Amino acid sequence: MLKQALFGALSFLVLSSSQVPVFAQEDLTGRQIMDESSNRHDLPREYEELDMNLAEDGAIFEERELRRFSLEGDDGLFKYLTVFDAPAGVEGVALLSWQNKGRSDDQWTYLPAVSRKLKRTAGSSKRKPFLGTDFTYEDMTSDDRDDFTYERLEDSEIDGEQTFVVKATPANKEVSRETGYAWRIFNVSKETYFIIKVDFYDRRENHSKVQMNYEPEVVADPAMRPKRTVMTTLESNTSTEMIIKSRSLEEDAVDESMFEHRWIKTGRYMR
Repeated sequence: MLKQALFGALSFLVLSSSQVPVFAQEDLTGRQIMDESSNRHDLPREYEELDMNLAEDGAIFEERELRRFSLEGDDGLFKYLTVFDAPAGVEGVALLSWQNKGRSDDQWTYLPAVSRKLKRTAGSSKRKPFLGTDFTYEDMTSDDRDDFTYERLEDSEIDGEQTFVVKATPANKEVSRETGYAWRIFNVSKETYFIIKVDFYDRRENHSKVQMNYEPEVVADPAMRPKRTVMTTLESNTSTEMIIKSRSLEEDAVDESMFEHRWIKTGRYMR
């Protein structure tokens, strides 16, 4: 599962844990690199408070506030909840995601001003932008590694930091039908295995988006999270910036009940 780059940002992107044999870095495969990223940066629970800035041509046109919750179950699968607190136009909107093994994740949107029911996000709808941001519904959840193949490309460098470069491609026709991307390319720090950059290529194989994760910090050694994440859509020159205000990894910060429909519909997720 891929969670580290995005959730803690998006990305919410971290992969399901697995032990990686000890090899010289030059011998690591793409899959082993992403496994090691997971082993170092995956966390069982997480709560974040964030500011979100929507911009076009570099000028911010809307500021938002949100909270995000994640929890790993006993089965090793994650659940996620994203809640918007401000401004008034998005207050109370929530996105709930449950990871599944071997099939598409379950995902629902709650729009309290429209309906008291959670609306399921189905199939190709996950390719659409989420609530006017540069993130799609698909970007707001995690990957099952078995749904993708990971090819190691030529190593690179970003701002003086040496990186592995890994190309993730859908592994089968079912995944290809649902995803909005022909492939994604990850730049992973050789020193920390933190995901620095993700390049997204759309279904027509055009370079469509770039996600950058800035100012990584250790939150629970060796796990790291970015203080700031920016997703940019290249054609429209729009961007969505997420800035971490606070974070908690404590048990009482995230409870299993928070990921149930009933808890959301009763309004207990609201501030």
